Amino acid sequence: MRILQEQDREEILRYVRKEPEMNLFLIGDIENFGVESETVNFYLHEEKDRWDFLILRFHQFYILYSQYEDYNAAEAIAFLSEQEKVDCISGKTMLLERIAAAFPQWKIDSTYMSRCNDIEDGAESSSGEPDGLVIRRLEREDVAEAIDLLSDIEEFAKTYKKKERKEQIRRMEEEMAQGSKAAVGGFLNGSMISVASTSAENSESAMVVGVATVKEHRGKGYASAVVRALCQDCFERGKKYICLFYDNPVAGRIYNRIGFKELGEYGMLR
Repeated sequence: MRILQEQDREEILRYVRKEPEMNLFLIGDIENFGVESETVNFYLHEEKDRWDFLILRFHQFYILYSQYEDYNAAEAIAFLSEQEKVDCISGKTMLLERIAAAFPQWKIDSTYMSRCNDIEDGAESSSGEPDGLVIRRLEREDVAEAIDLLSDIEEFAKTYKKKERKEQIRRMEEEMAQGSKAAVGGFLNGSMISVASTSAENSESAMVVGVATVKEHRGKGYASAVVRALCQDCFERGKKYICLFYDNPVAGRIYNRIGFKELGEYGMLR
């Protein structure tokens, strides 16, 4: 494995832009953090006169990418097993399936990756609807409330841990200040009851993440209204396309109505 350096930036981007949606996090991290820093490192395995696979380290999170289904999985396993701390390995599901057996303590959570090029004509307005929901872009003073909302929801328990609240607030504030993250919240009577944010924003795209509504307010269209507003914000800021993950048909139908189209499966091994 070879650690890549800043002079490798253009070659990395050429390699990952074959599948820009699947590599949105990689592209975003290069633009926001560079190729090598305390936060980010890129590692390359070369084989058969080709770039066989890349691994990105972002803090203790790792992303695996290869253009080839027959990449050298044994080398990827050896490298990842040597790392001091790995909280999660993500990437295209078909790539993770080839290394999963080496990490029996984890399982692959697979979701559908989808892309939106524009909000569909006829999508409902997000200006304070439905049912009096006030929707606005979040500022720094809203971050703690957003983190608390997410940490109280079972589906996000693995990601938003209450014991790490201060660090998660600090990180979200930092990402918003850097421009790699934006967030939109839905409020009823002054309290945040729905939220969605972006991650890995880059010059062309953004990933929608952390879509959540408190349990007692679900099924009323709040999450879809917040996601629409977030997408509109992204397009107004010049993004060419937006991606998101979903893992159930109901969510898929909601996102399809906004304008998202399924591309393939993306997984997290954790």
